[in-house]
Amino acid sequence: MKPNERMKTIKLIRRIIAWGIFVLLIVSFHKPDAFHWVIKYLPKIQFGQSLAGFFSRGSMTAVLTFLTLSVLAVILGRFFCGFLCPLGAFMDFAFFVRSKIKKRPFSFSTGRPHWLIFPSLLLISFWVGYPFPFGQLEPYSLFVSGHAFLLLVMLLAIFAGRAFCAYLCPTGLALRLLAGQSLLGFKLDPATCLNCGACQKACPAFCLNVRDKSLDRGRCLVCLECATVCPNGSLRYGLASPATPNPGRRRFLRLAGAGAMAAGAYLTGENLRARTFAQPDSQPIMPPGALSLAHLNAHCTLCHTCIAVCPNGAIQPSHSGTPILTAKPFLDPYMGFCQYDCVVCGEACPTGALSPLTVEAKRLTRLGLARFDRPECVVIKNSTSCGACAELCPTGAVRMAPGPSGQDEPTLDTDYCIGCGACQKACPVRPVSAIVVTGLSIQQTAKAPRVVISEDLIPTEDFPF
Repeated sequence: MKPNERMKTIKLIRRIIAWGIFVLLIVSFHKPDAFHWVIKYLPKIQFGQSLAGFFSRGSMTAVLTFLTLSVLAVILGRFFCGFLCPLGAFMDFAFFVRSKIKKRPFSFSTGRPHWLIFPSLLLISFWVGYPFPFGQLEPYSLFVSGHAFLLLVMLLAIFAGRAFCAYLCPTGLALRLLAGQSLLGFKLDPATCLNCGACQKACPAFCLNVRDKSLDRGRCLVCLECATVCPNGSLRYGLASPATPNPGRRRFLRLAGAGAMAAGAYLTGENLRARTFAQPDSQPIMPPGALSLAHLNAHCTLCHTCIAVCPNGAIQPSHSGTPILTAKPFLDPYMGFCQYDCVVCGEACPTGALSPLTVEAKRLTRLGLARFDRPECVVIKNSTSCGACAELCPTGAVRMAPGPSGQDEPTLDTDYCIGCGACQKACPVRPVSAIVVTGLSIQQTAKAPRVVISEDLIPTEDFPF
């Protein structure tokens, strides 16, 4: 097989892998039950999420994934951007559109240092626990939650190639530091190069300079666009020739600097990041497994995976004006309640912001406490029978019992309340329910239900009122 044909085959494999991840993620968010394994594992191999998880001392899975992908980047270069990034697959489609409208070819760019300022600010925003709005430019977060931004990224890719990856992406900056002196990479053979410029014109990362026969491995995305258009196979992937004098020394200094920054971020506890901004006056209801507001703020990257997979629509992005809460995922009982046996959000969270819970532990996890406003209850106010809150309560914290009104009216025992919001969702009183759940700054453990609830009676849909 000729070198050019071999590279075309590898490029096809790359696109199949990238598009496979792209399609699997989209399908899994729409059908979480059928593609449970995709939600559980695939988001966790995203470099940006593992990077944020490492920075915030998240789950051990995130830490190990970050270390593994970092070592592979040092050896193989920025293969993640070409093979595993769902946003990269999205940009491949943009290049297809570009080819149809016949835009001018790409050209080499020197990649001046001032272009690193913006992605550096994005990494810092992760570290201090304030990822909004910049944190959603992390590729996976952008792919899942940034629908408006996706259109802008696609337009940017059509007119400017992978400028986003080279100059705006915080994940790209981290990979650039790691892969800048990678052991393996593409190199241009000056003995066989025809100086035709085809490779430079095809490179969407602007990292290939035909005049100097050089390639910036820190920006190379291993997309293989250049290698597949070279007419005589002058571009080869293998042990990279030194791009600069003293490559070993430069590699050591680069990796030592990146390691020092990573270690400093890792050793900074979540309590310091939690104090970066003032705590909110009102406490929202955190999803199960958040543990505490300090833990959620320190680990959440606003990827909104939990929002995408919540089967009941209970988890919604906060629209609070408080900086530390903006766009963070919280429960909104008016939109939906947390299903009693559902643990999918914790399994899907890629950074450890939501710790995975067993069904047994989830049933006892107290997310908040219900508060009953008796005068506003329709049983009291309108002298009518109801009982919607008690019928939907999965733990028996809300029960119907004879009251002073002479009718069966709701009674609340907060010892058994888990704050799932089912009672608030079921209550027909609007605009403010007669029974409302308020969140806790630290999630607690409730008493085991005094009545064993049959699985057939566990609520999974809105109350028919």
